[in-house]
Amino acid sequence: MAPLQKRAWWGLGVGLVFAAAFTLVFILKGGIETFNEDQGFRIIINVLWVGGLIANLVIVNLALRKPGMVDERDLRIVERAPRIQWLAVVFTLVAWMIALTEIYWEQGQIPVIFLYVIFMSVLIVSTISQCLGILIGYWRSR
Repeated sequence: MAPLQKRAWWGLGVGLVFAAAFTLVFILKGGIETFNEDQGFRIIINVLWVGGLIANLVIVNLALRKPGMVDERDLRIVERAPRIQWLAVVFTLVAWMIALTEIYWEQGQIPVIFLYVIFMSVLIVSTISQCLGILIGYWRSR
């Protein structure tokens, strides 16, 4: 297994753990209403999603800068990974748009706090799908 592929597996695992923790804390602490009112809750959520981004940076992206860690095949795979990322981000935004539009149709407006939550979820999906894109690239290259 290539070093970058191992790091992508680690990145995927860490990303999924952070996403699960983010979702679990969000649900257990009371959801969007509490998020809007409780500063401590917002700080916990911010630490989780920023921690996930930093972990992904350390695990996957810094590996690309180490000499001898990647070869030409690895670089081609990394160049193609954003295709998976792009699709995952677009589908995430489509899901948010459809869900929020349907839920808040009668009110005629979506609460502003959802912009923040959408942003966080897109970043989480982007980091996880980057690792998936790398793993799919290795799978296809065999």
